Amino acid sequence: MNTFTPELQQWAAEVIEKITPIAEEIELAYYPLQTEAKMNPELLIIGLNPRGDANIEEGKGTYSNQKKSSDWEFKDEKMTVECLLKGNPFIAEKEEWKIFRGLNRIPFIKQAVDTNNYCFMNYVYFGTSDFNKIKGHAKAVETCTALTKKFIEIIKPKHIIVLGLEGIESISKIEKTLLKGKSKRLLVQGGDLFGKQVLAISHPSYAVSAAEYEAIDTNIKEFYEGKPLTSFPFKPNVKASDVNIEEINKILDGKLEFTLMKNKENIYAAQCKGVGNDVLDFRIDLKQNEKYISFRSLDRSKKLENTEVYKNTFKEPFSLEVNAWFVEKFLNNYPQEKEIEQEMADDLLSLLKAINTNQ
Repeated sequence: MNTFTPELQQWAAEVIEKITPIAEEIELAYYPLQTEAKMNPELLIIGLNPRGDANIEEGKGTYSNQKKSSDWEFKDEKMTVECLLKGNPFIAEKEEWKIFRGLNRIPFIKQAVDTNNYCFMNYVYFGTSDFNKIKGHAKAVETCTALTKKFIEIIKPKHIIVLGLEGIESISKIEKTLLKGKSKRLLVQGGDLFGKQVLAISHPSYAVSAAEYEAIDTNIKEFYEGKPLTSFPFKPNVKASDVNIEEINKILDGKLEFTLMKNKENIYAAQCKGVGNDVLDFRIDLKQNEKYISFRSLDRSKKLENTEVYKNTFKEPFSLEVNAWFVEKFLNNYPQEKEIEQEMADDLLSLLKAINTNQ
């Protein structure tokens, strides 16, 4: 049985007392902690809110369903103190989570995670598929934020890193941008919180380039060591005029062919048979500010069945299951050590080889 300090148990009891009626009112499952509560960790990671199940109408992600689930411990219609402090019962599966794919690319954070010298919580405790769905519940957000600040004061972490710039603005005002990437801020400094300087990074569920990950890690270490921050001149953003679709098709040599979509400017599509019953639908979108290559199931009503075959064929960094795509990779995330067409085609050929091997 876990032994938690009286201060943590008192905090958990207060969370249960204040959050339970809100959970009953808005009918959303809740939990503050992703990992077990821990005193004086090297690092406290704070996310926006748990990712909830989109199928609320089926009862998933609801408070009623959480109370009945064997994964959670409830007594007298309320979560127990120990259950709350033990955190997310599915944390053992974290290596499969998109968020940890990004965190593991930042060695400063990865070391704390690998040595289990960290605590990971959300500053809003209710799970939704989109953070905007909880923002309208002002009382829920305000109550959770106040309780999160109290938790920070109790556990006294050595360092605090917030995931996403929206999160830090609710906990500690942004004081300074420390690192700007190709198209967005990557690292910002917040105000002082209980004597600890708060940093926030670009949300790790959305991949940035390898060079940007390296820069984030370097600047975090320099900041905490009190050293001057290294300046990073990133390569310029990929423009539509930089990408020759005919050259990509030439390299693919008939294995896959991209054509301009009807009534679409600078958006190209291709399809191919995957493993089993899967049919893959590809895009190269050169119209958006963030130009990307992506793929998903051609039948939008069905998920791909053989995701394990496909998901690691593109070279990191890329994002999994975002914006309706199974894999999405911004063209800015290519190292541009070769021609961009060759690097894109290499990813596609790696995927096609994996499909062929598993037929």
